[in-house]
Amino acid sequence: MPDGESSSTADFHTGVGREPCGPASVVVEPSTSHSDQVELVSRDKKAEKDPRKIARKYQLELCQKALEENVIVYLETGCGKTHIAVLLIYEMGHLICKPQKNICVFLAPTVALVQQQARVIEDSIDFKVGIYCGSSKRLKSQREWDKELEQYEVLVMTPQILFHNLSHCLIKMEFIALLIFDECHHAQVKSNHPYAEIMKIFYKSNAAKLPRIFGMTASPVVGKGATNQANLHKSINSLECLLDAKVYSVEDKEELNRFVATPEIKVHDFDSTISGTTINYATYYGKLEEIKHQCIATLYTKTEDHQNRRNIKKVLSRMHDNVVFCLEKLGVWGALQATRILLSGDYSERNELVEAAGDSTDDSVCDTYLAQAAAFFASSCTRGCNLLDPSSVEVLKEPFFSRKLLCLIGILSSFGVQPNMKCIVFVNRIVTARSLSFILHELKFLASWKSNFLVGVHSGLKSMSRKTMSLVLEKFHSGELNLLVATKVGEEGLDIQTCCLVIRFDLPETVASFIQSRGRARMPQSKYVFLVDSGNKKDLDLIENFKRDENRINLEIAKRTSNETFISPEERVYRVDSSGASVTSGYSVSLLHKYCSKLVHDEFFDPKPNFFYFDDLGGTVCHITLPSNAPILQIVGTPECSMEAAKKDACLKAIEELHKIGALNDYLLPEQGDANAEELITESSDSVSCEDDSSRGELHEMHVSTALRKPWTNRGNHVHLNSYYIQFSPDPEDRTYKTFGLYVETCLPTEAERMEVDLHLAHSRSVMTRLVSLGVAEFNKDEIKMAEDVQEMYLKIILDRSEFVPEFVPLGKNDFRRSNTSTSYLLLPVILHEYDNTMTVDWKIVRRCLSSPIFRHPADTAEQEIFSSDDCLQLANGCKSIRVVQNSLVYAAYKNTFYFVTDIVREKKGLTHEDSGTSSYVDLIKRFDIHLKYPEQPLLHAKPLFSLRNLLHNRKQEDSEAQELEEYFVELPPELCHLKIIGFSKDIGSSLSLLPSIMHRLENLLVAIELKQNLSHSFPEGSEITAHRVLEALTTEKCQERFSLERLEILGDAFLKFAVGRHVFLMHNSLDEGGLTRMRSSVVNNSNLFRLATKHNLQVYIRDQAFDPSQFFALGRPCPRVCTKEIEERIHLQHLNSASNHATESELRCSKNHHWLYKKTIADVVEALVGAFIVDSGFKAATAFLRWIGVQVDFEASEVINVCTSSTRYIPLSASVDISSLEGKLGYQFHYKGLLLQAFVHPSYSKHGGGCYQRLEFLGDAVLDYLITSYLYSVYPKLKPGQLTDLRSVYVNNKAFANVAVDRSFHKFLLCDSSGLSEAVNQYVDYMRTPLVGKGVFEEPKCPKALGDLVESCVGAILLDSGFNLNCVWKIMMSFLGPIMTFSCLKISPIRELKELCQYLNLELQFFTSKKAGIFSVEARVNGKDVCATASASSPNKKESVRIASQLIFAKLKAHGCKLKSKSLEEVLKYSTKMEAKLIGYNESPIDVNATSADSIEKSMVKKPTCSNSSTEIHSTDEADNIYSPNKTPLSRKLQSSFGAVKKDPCKTIENSDSDTNSQRTGGSYKGAKSRLHEICVANCWESPSFDCCKEEGPDHSKIFTCKVTVVIKEEAESILECYGEPRLKKKDAAENAAEGALWYLQQTDYLLKK
Repeated sequence: MPDGESSSTADFHTGVGREPCGPASVVVEPSTSHSDQVELVSRDKKAEKDPRKIARKYQLELCQKALEENVIVYLETGCGKTHIAVLLIYEMGHLICKPQKNICVFLAPTVALVQQQARVIEDSIDFKVGIYCGSSKRLKSQREWDKELEQYEVLVMTPQILFHNLSHCLIKMEFIALLIFDECHHAQVKSNHPYAEIMKIFYKSNAAKLPRIFGMTASPVVGKGATNQANLHKSINSLECLLDAKVYSVEDKEELNRFVATPEIKVHDFDSTISGTTINYATYYGKLEEIKHQCIATLYTKTEDHQNRRNIKKVLSRMHDNVVFCLEKLGVWGALQATRILLSGDYSERNELVEAAGDSTDDSVCDTYLAQAAAFFASSCTRGCNLLDPSSVEVLKEPFFSRKLLCLIGILSSFGVQPNMKCIVFVNRIVTARSLSFILHELKFLASWKSNFLVGVHSGLKSMSRKTMSLVLEKFHSGELNLLVATKVGEEGLDIQTCCLVIRFDLPETVASFIQSRGRARMPQSKYVFLVDSGNKKDLDLIENFKRDENRINLEIAKRTSNETFISPEERVYRVDSSGASVTSGYSVSLLHKYCSKLVHDEFFDPKPNFFYFDDLGGTVCHITLPSNAPILQIVGTPECSMEAAKKDACLKAIEELHKIGALNDYLLPEQGDANAEELITESSDSVSCEDDSSRGELHEMHVSTALRKPWTNRGNHVHLNSYYIQFSPDPEDRTYKTFGLYVETCLPTEAERMEVDLHLAHSRSVMTRLVSLGVAEFNKDEIKMAEDVQEMYLKIILDRSEFVPEFVPLGKNDFRRSNTSTSYLLLPVILHEYDNTMTVDWKIVRRCLSSPIFRHPADTAEQEIFSSDDCLQLANGCKSIRVVQNSLVYAAYKNTFYFVTDIVREKKGLTHEDSGTSSYVDLIKRFDIHLKYPEQPLLHAKPLFSLRNLLHNRKQEDSEAQELEEYFVELPPELCHLKIIGFSKDIGSSLSLLPSIMHRLENLLVAIELKQNLSHSFPEGSEITAHRVLEALTTEKCQERFSLERLEILGDAFLKFAVGRHVFLMHNSLDEGGLTRMRSSVVNNSNLFRLATKHNLQVYIRDQAFDPSQFFALGRPCPRVCTKEIEERIHLQHLNSASNHATESELRCSKNHHWLYKKTIADVVEALVGAFIVDSGFKAATAFLRWIGVQVDFEASEVINVCTSSTRYIPLSASVDISSLEGKLGYQFHYKGLLLQAFVHPSYSKHGGGCYQRLEFLGDAVLDYLITSYLYSVYPKLKPGQLTDLRSVYVNNKAFANVAVDRSFHKFLLCDSSGLSEAVNQYVDYMRTPLVGKGVFEEPKCPKALGDLVESCVGAILLDSGFNLNCVWKIMMSFLGPIMTFSCLKISPIRELKELCQYLNLELQFFTSKKAGIFSVEARVNGKDVCATASASSPNKKESVRIASQLIFAKLKAHGCKLKSKSLEEVLKYSTKMEAKLIGYNESPIDVNATSADSIEKSMVKKPTCSNSSTEIHSTDEADNIYSPNKTPLSRKLQSSFGAVKKDPCKTIENSDSDTNSQRTGGSYKGAKSRLHEICVANCWESPSFDCCKEEGPDHSKIFTCKVTVVIKEEAESILECYGEPRLKKKDAAENAAEGALWYLQQTDYLLKK
């Protein structure tokens, strides 16, 4: 026991009296999530909170003591123990405040106390407080907890959370500076309370750093017998020893009395033995017993499952006891309310209400019992047709109200109305609390008492969630409620200052309960009332005993009588050195259950460990049988002194084994999927979050091709550039295009030199463009200058035409055109010389354009010719020659439009009127208030300058023919036009309208070629893919091109799922299907693919924006936005915010080509590249790409062979399955028959050595996904990506596979131990085989998942047996397509259909869900303009209810005329062209799995039925049942003689409560037959067996005795079993022998559960 500070705590216990650091104030909601904002108020804005200002003297003294040593403060409720803890936190602030890494942990045993204490701390001091309880944060990983420890200084939590975190090393004890235990009396040496476990396991006195311990309690001892003379000093000493602390209190009681009011204890007695009362209740008791026996009698007609019968009887018995209890304590009215409350709850809630531990899913028997009991009670409380008023005088008497309840009502009614009065009534049972609360609420004369009930959140009540509990307490605090009927959950810690009356309706069971509940009465002159039966002396003495015990506690604290302690049992611990995680043998039990609960399960299979016990020379041995889908099938523990110790030992061993094989990670938690991802992701040491935040956009730089980026350099006076002729082939030929050429410094790659681009124009017209390489061209210095100027001119006029409105436009100003240009190439008009296949720049046109007056060309001033009036026109900017005006660009200011002048219309003048009905120019010009000065001039025949468009997206309707489009011309008066560019003809303009789109495609193609080259350098297979396929994989749907990555991404996604799934299947034999799925997901999820892609810089190649011609930048038109690191986000975020309001607005392009990319987009590109490699090069190239990017998918042939050979352990099942028939249905002969057998073993099946089809199902699901995707990809090449995805979801789903199973009758071969599954399968099969005429629209039963699983597991088995020969599996899959691919199946989810329809029509859709008696009722409502529809559906399955309701309401909307604009999937497929189905990409060599070896191995197996009659029967029992299972003895033998043989049998077995009904096996630990027989009777709700010595023989010195045991079997018909044992020398042995005989008989007659 510590008397002072130990040296080991020096690091945390220095600087007493030092000024605390005064951290910032924090405002935290009790249930805030991790993302909620925390409001910090700095010290300079808000005065620091100092708890010392309001502290009492004794609080300061105890705080000082706590600074010096570990302390347990023992004070009555209301003395301010929490404030002492706050003072201590404040004084130790220098160790806790950030940036210190140390924290304070404040533990409170309940959620309500956690939230209450957190509020007190927040209100008292300026520390950052985090709250952790069941209703708050769901933190699982080390990373999440590290963030919490960085953010908060005081962590208030339940002890279960701290114990869990310490066990799994999510929090380390060395970082806790101060550890506070509220209600610390729970830390008992002999208990397994988390308080005790924390201190025993993780608090090591020899550690370098230990936390300061501070405990608070109002009762330092807890439990029955803890306060007696022999145990009191041990209890207190053990508490001190465990907490390494000393108990301190306040000796000066007068000082306490000044602050704390002690309630007056009053006893109100009632007499339950008044004449007549017992007789009245006897009638009700008898009727309830009669109803109970009737219900038990119906059990044998309802279920043949003995285990289920027993569970139902246990629950029914418990239910009956609670109703009887309420009848006794509350009267008939209370019993009526109890039955109604129990009847209203579902099965699980009802079990919690009556504290029953049944495992039955059939509650119809209990429903019947409750309904009949409720009807019986209601008949007693009814007069005529109406229920009596409980407030009437007629009812306020026995038997309607018990004397105890009448006494309570009398107390409440006589209590004077006071302001803020509050009362708490304590009861011991949940159902009593609810019933009593209801009755008090209904009594009109108690209207001043506003009541409700308060029970624990773990009570199973749906109505008592943590939120509801907090709301009830809040209302009680505020006065909205002033009477609580509470169970013991209300005893500890609730701070209700104005509670003036506490009534113990049920007496407390311990002195701790007495002290704690008394402490709830906090008001001066409060009363603490006991209701005591005056006829029960034990109850009368109990109160005095409690007072005496409390005085004894106080005396022991003041004057210690002994230093003796309880012996603390040592627990074994399994530790992981790498992480520091540790699990005790006690915790291992719950951890093992948790692990099993994480295994894949469904409604027909609930995986749980089964425990069996055997007697051994060294003690009891526990055998654990894990669920069949667990990687370990059986664990055998070591001999221990008791069953509980044996169970803990075996569980700890199981945890150790699961960790060693990888099923538990290094933190000893069930594998979440990311811990072992490093084995699949090479070089994955980067600490990047794997959280799937793929919906968040990030700014990435877009790569520009090196080939177009390299600038030319002057070598002397000449520049040599590679030339490429751009060939235009219009369809139809309704336009003429000026020939253009492309000139670049670098020679383009071969695939780029051959580029073809089909540009789509209006009216289904198109222009096919091709690049033709024509060698190298030479430019001199002046020619390069002219070429650059003319390109600048072209780009400006087509993209920035407003710059040509002024009279003068400079070209090449400050050479800015190069400074921010990411590309360097020239697009120039050329002349093609077909005779020698060469081209030259059309310098005549170049010089003519550059000679335009607008550029101030020197030639402008030289040309001063005087033209005759017939050869010139008067333009707005002077007189110009007609030959100059023709084929030039002019600007009409009055229309603010540029025009190409194609000709002069000499026959038309400005004053000419058209007879055709079109207006004359005079009429048009009058609209602009313009008067012509030269009306006699001929008009200009002109075409408006085009608006540049993106010609890469699909503007052509499928199968539509191109149509000629007549050009649009206008006629303009010359004097209204300004001549801008001479020689800029319409043909040049037509070509220029195409060039930006061509160059955009070329840039993208060159980027794809560069990526291909990088891949080729990294792995040889990278060269096998085409650049165009790479470009397709890099182009997203947002680009609006005629190809995108979506189809490739679908194919790549399916292959990635298959390849990674195959790898993890072979590499991790220890992982179940769930573990395999999680591990695969950790590799193929978007976040990981994003991480791998960015690591290899793939994101820079992605094209994710549609081509926007206005943002086409090249030499001569540089990007105006210069982007730097400092301003890049500001530039793009500002534009992103504005663009979010304009859906059509494209992204802003900067000098560094930044664009926003989502993580999912980058991940999709990885999958699309995988698909691209598959399509062009096959599996081997795709695998090489995955290996390069960091995804490991390789495996060894030996691993496949090992899996196949290990399947031979299923061969003993061959007697239960017709293998040849099954192979015939599959169309495949197995080499390894064990694989086929495994494929049909459901996880509920338990008659073999473990294992099931789930791992094969995982493999088969992956390969079927790829094969069907390959089928759809090849058969429907023109199907849009979204339609392809929908079609795949229709075909690759469990229900579609279930149809195959029904078609092939696979269900007949299913091995399972679940009658519910068999029934569901047969029901579904019958429905599917019913003719369509006989089916109802919405009567389809739920499809059992197991049916679809069989198809997947069969495919997985074939895949392994064939050595991963996908050609073989492809043929099998093609044979399955008949039942799957019918148009009747082509329906997407009705929920999705409904949502899409509502979104399209802007309708509001709402679903309202309720649950009653296990049935989910869903109402769907749709509201909108002129539309209002509702539909309802009910089903035991919530999703099914939503589906049916959606289907109903969709049908209503369709009948109303509401429909989508798009075609249905069925319509799309009906008119789609189908191609030949192909298995895409498969080029792997199958593995030789050595079939000969397989045959020899299987022939050597012993072929015997698994279910053969063994000589030993195996039994299963419940928690309290430890049933002896003797060897089966032939019935022809005499009963007496059979028992002698049985007694010598060494294999005596017991099975524990935790056994799963799906998996019933043997275990054994010898326990007295009498004890076991007694426990069986209790479990079956029979009377206890009676033993009689019926015969004595022999002389007195050697008498032998024969005993008889009588068991009354209460089943459908009550029968009596009398069993006589063999003579024995002792009566005890004779009784044991008789009991053994009774056990043997019960086994033979099926009263015990057989294997």
